[in-house]
Formats: sequence, structure tokens, C-alpha cells
Amino acid sequence: MSHYQKTALITGGAQRIGQAIVNHFHGLGWRIVIHYHTSSDAADELTQRLNSERQDSASAFSADLGSMDDIKALANAVADLGWPLDLVIHNAAQFSPTPLSSTSESSWEHLISTNLKAPFFLTQALLNMLSAGANLIFLCDIFGDRPLPNYSVYSATKAGLAMMTRSLALDLASAHRVNGIALGAILQPSIAPNAGSGVPQDAPQARAALEESALLDSILARVPLAKIGNPVHVAEVAEFLANSNYVTGQIISVDGGRRVG
Repeated sequence: MSHYQKTALITGGAQRIGQAIVNHFHGLGWRIVIHYHTSSDAADELTQRLNSERQDSASAFSADLGSMDDIKALANAVADLGWPLDLVIHNAAQFSPTPLSSTSESSWEHLISTNLKAPFFLTQALLNMLSAGANLIFLCDIFGDRPLPNYSVYSATKAGLAMMTRSLALDLASAHRVNGIALGAILQPSIAPNAGSGVPQDAPQARAALEESALLDSILARVPLAKIGNPVHVAEVAEFLANSNYVTGQIISVDGGRRVG
């Protein structure tokens, strides 16, 4: 006898934290729709592996979430699958420094578009594809509550995303649950090169590596557990939220105690 197979869409699901969430939910028996932007090789490899483990259990689609046309195309591609969505995890985001003295308007627009505008309009585009009682999870950030120096625009986008999470929980109440996960130091940060940083295009990669290392050290110095988190920790909280039928409008921190540190 066949049983209903739940389906989850994870944005930015080809690599890093998104891939860990994809693997976790696939391991629980879910069908997975993977969104990616430019990581086509990683997305193809991941999709093939998941389908080899369980036939017709994963599909992947590319979209630039900064483009409204791509958002609509992604929603149409998901609709064509015919898999009602039980869970949407908005993981895709851009993380880059924006010093006040050197940040361009294009850097501002890119961060706002990817981190805040895209989750709202993708949710709007997917509304008719959500199953009864479907869940939405937005990956927020502790730096949306505690600002990170030189990352004012990123911090602002994540603060906005947290408020949007709570607002949509009210707007969609009774039909769907909406929650967030505020990430701390999960994996070493991957900073987009030259996204408003003022670093010239020919700057050595070593400089960027040193900047990332210094940033990580400064973050870990204020984490009570004094270690980087594992993406599996995020996936486990996402599983909890997906299954907790009386939790909505909440943002759970996965930060090694940073919020109280």
C-alpha cells in the first residue's frame, strides 16, 4: 500500500548548510526539491546520489533569486513536478561586508534582494503549491539581532527577515506554520569576494583568507561553547520545527550560546 510522501524545497541546497539539510530530510524519507544558483556540478552530483538511493526522490532547479523572472520560473518548475510542498526552507543567502565608506548601491541592492526580497516573493509564488498545514522555515542569523561590525547591510537584511518570519506567521496562521532558525557560527564563513569590501579585483586570495580567519576568531571568542557548529545541528532543528504542530512565529537560535554570551 502506498503512503503519502512529504516534499521539501530547500533553497541554496547544493552546498554547505543547505546540502546538510537536504541530506537530513532525504534520510528521513522526504522527497527533495533542490534550488541552486551557480553550483550546477554540486547540484547534479547531489541529485544523482539521492535518486540512486531512492528513485525519483530529488529534483534540482537553477534560479537567480535576485531576479523576479527566475523566481517565477522556479515556482513554475516546482509546479510542473506535481509534488505538493509540505516544507519550504529558505536557506539561500549572501554574506558579504559592507563598510560604510566603500559600499556601492549595487552591493546594497544585491544583499537586500537575495536575503530579504527573494524569500518573500518566492513564498508568494509558491503559496498555491503548499499542502494543507505546510511549514515555512527562514534561516535567519544572530547578527540580525546583534550587529556585526562592517556588515550593516547584511545585519539589516537578517533583522528584516526575522520580522518577516513573525509577520508571516500571523498572516498564514491556521493554514501554515512559519518559523525561523537564527544561525551562529555554523561552518567557517564564506565571504563573497569584492561585494562592497573595497578589495581590488587583483587582491591576493591569501588576504581574503586572513580576513575570514580573523572574523571567525572574533566570533568564536564570544561563543560560550567555543566551537563552530555543525550543519547537522541546523537540520535537526528544522526537523523539529517541521514536526511540531503547535510551534509558529518562533526563531530558534543555533549559536553555541552566543545570544547569552
